[in-house]
Amino acid sequence: MTLGLALGLLAAILLALLLYWQLILAEGVYLGQGIVTLLYDWVAHRYNTIKGFDARDESDFLGEPLSRALGYGFEGVVLDVATGTGRLPATLRDQPHFRGRVVGVDHSARMLAVARQTLPDLPLVRADAMRLPFASHAVPCVTCLEALEFLPNPAQGLRELVRVLAPGGLLLTTQRIGWEARLMPGKTWTSAQLKALLQQLPLTRITLAPWQDIYNQVWAWKKPTGRAL
Repeated sequence: MTLGLALGLLAAILLALLLYWQLILAEGVYLGQGIVTLLYDWVAHRYNTIKGFDARDESDFLGEPLSRALGYGFEGVVLDVATGTGRLPATLRDQPHFRGRVVGVDHSARMLAVARQTLPDLPLVRADAMRLPFASHAVPCVTCLEALEFLPNPAQGLRELVRVLAPGGLLLTTQRIGWEARLMPGKTWTSAQLKALLQQLPLTRITLAPWQDIYNQVWAWKKPTGRAL
């Protein structure tokens, strides 16, 4: 193999790794919000197949714990930011004691179209998670799963979730963990960093619970006097 061929092969490998990092692992977040939305639009019709959601697992580890945390008499609104194809609304709908209403928000029109096909009665809003079109301190429960690290500014996105959350309300979100999290500088937090940020927002009763190989669930409640945001 000549030196030129070897260098060309090395360059091709490095380019492939760069593209994998930018487009697959980081899902385009370092290339701008428009690229992130474009990628989700592109995979929307096969997103559920790619993720391989299992209805039993979704209920056991997401729907039922959330329904229980809200209380079996809960009749308020759950605002699901980055709802995608309606993963969380679908599992909450199947909980026998859930009496509330879910509103889904996403920036990808095609992801929302898939959600609308499977959940035709679900209220859906196409909006930017960084600028939610909802009043401050208005929603008793806000959820945002597997999405913070793909926002232009994850910390500001987290503050926006808390802004619309009512005092005493429940926030359920996720923390990216594992070796992949270390390849997303500026987009992820250590557990200590995340807890410190949540305490400032102001949130309390903060719990980081193992969920998947690459995510922890993050549960927190907004302080009853937390209207200063």
